[in-house]
Amino acid sequence: MSRRRERSAIKSEINIVPFLDVLLVLLLIFMATAPIISQSVEVDLPEERHSQSVTNEDKTPVILEIADVGMYKLKIEGNYIQQNSDEYISEQDIVAYAADAFGKDNNTLFLVAGGKDVPYEEVMKGISLLKDAGIKSVGLMTQGK
Repeated sequence: MSRRRERSAIKSEINIVPFLDVLLVLLLIFMATAPIISQSVEVDLPEERHSQSVTNEDKTPVILEIADVGMYKLKIEGNYIQQNSDEYISEQDIVAYAADAFGKDNNTLFLVAGGKDVPYEEVMKGISLLKDAGIKSVGLMTQGK
């Protein structure tokens, strides 16, 4: 009687317990550092010596005022542009009037003014509208000291 020795089958399974331990530690590290990273953003603001003051002696600039989301006013030569007795004008009108003012004088200064409560993306949208009108240089209005 010969007995065959049965070989034990080799198991080729991956032990995932150490893998899960490492994943959990990494998850804890990322969860702990994420709030710290997102709150410490440094912004280099332009210094005052590079800003340009606009006085009454200069030509009157064209000012795009942004009151709120989608609420635009355009001031050309000191007068507000109005459409159909509405205080605010549409984006298409801004592009048309700005292109017309730029076509009359290529040296006209264009400024964008946005209030404190206006979202940043609306200010960028206003700059983009002026760029669509063919204006290459746009300034931002700030409040003086």
